[in-house]
Amino acid sequence: QFGLSIAFMIGTAVMMAQTSYVRNADLGFEREGLLVMSTFNDSGLDSAARGTLMARFREIPQVASVTSATMAVGGSGSNTGENVQLPGVPGPGPSVRKIDVGEKFFETYGIETLAGRVFSPEFGRDDATETEDEGNFNIVINRNAVPVMGFESPEDAIGKVVGGGRPRTIVGVVDNVRYTSARAEIGPTFYVYKSELPDFAIATLKFTGDPRPVKEAVRAAWQESAGPLPLGMETSDERLEMFYQDDERTARLFAIGAGLAVLIGVVGLWGLASFNTARRTKEIGIRKSLGASASDIVKLLVGQFLRPVIIANLIAWPLAYYAMRTWLAGFDDRIALSPVFFIGASVIAILVAVLTVLGQSLRASRTAPAWALRHD
Repeated sequence: QFGLSIAFMIGTAVMMAQTSYVRNADLGFEREGLLVMSTFNDSGLDSAARGTLMARFREIPQVASVTSATMAVGGSGSNTGENVQLPGVPGPGPSVRKIDVGEKFFETYGIETLAGRVFSPEFGRDDATETEDEGNFNIVINRNAVPVMGFESPEDAIGKVVGGGRPRTIVGVVDNVRYTSARAEIGPTFYVYKSELPDFAIATLKFTGDPRPVKEAVRAAWQESAGPLPLGMETSDERLEMFYQDDERTARLFAIGAGLAVLIGVVGLWGLASFNTARRTKEIGIRKSLGASASDIVKLLVGQFLRPVIIANLIAWPLAYYAMRTWLAGFDDRIALSPVFFIGASVIAILVAVLTVLGQSLRASRTAPAWALRHD
């Protein structure tokens, strides 16, 4: 019982630590003040209506910037990849994720630039709207694409041309961005800038202050330009919440299981302590008659029940380690399986066992030797 209790407590601690870590982990962008228009790529909206909406969004007083891309926080948009041929390397090259972005994408999301620069209308070759099929345009890659493309560092990638027959010049390297769940791997990615709204574009607004008036203004603009089409808009926190719920629900269930396991273990240990103390009443009387103190009796009885609890750790630790290592392996971004979780659960189990047995032991230690010797 205590072996299972300790295993459940370790699992609960690990799960709660992981879910807390995921909620507060650095995602590679500034999640505060982002409003995502998830229905912006509705087929009922033509390019003119989308352009009008973008202009209307920029006029909202609390909106600092507006951008569009084929990817947004929460995972909306498209998820395409391309084989990027590398210079001097035979074959089609590694598969790299491709994200089309609009103006001020990196500024809106607050993505850190590690080397080089991000896209700007001042540079004509940054815009791939007309030249994507032929190549000869600039791209920005993420940190994970640097080693995949054969570069030693972000600085080493700047100015290099990849793509073979469709040449693309790397002008910047940005930090990795986690748009979806912590379970999903952040793969190598390259960004392409298009001055015209890319296909399957999702609009994202950067705002300040209370989101409610911003949502009202967005809703008014949508109703005027999109009419009866459904409106979907959520803040970044609202869109990320769905990735946390399942794991947090699992952690709560484990916590309930740990509580029940400890309670059952305590009841069993209390009953066993009561039975054992009653069975050893004469022995306790003899020991006290021979000079044993009350503390000696308490140590004897408590120590007897601590041994199986300590042995329970030999069962719980390997079981919990294997289970939690398997569970954490499902996350791309995860905490370390620290010994603190194991030691902490074991200390709690030992304290619970001591407190459970202590009452019976104290009562037995106060028994008068004469009464104990006459006890049948």
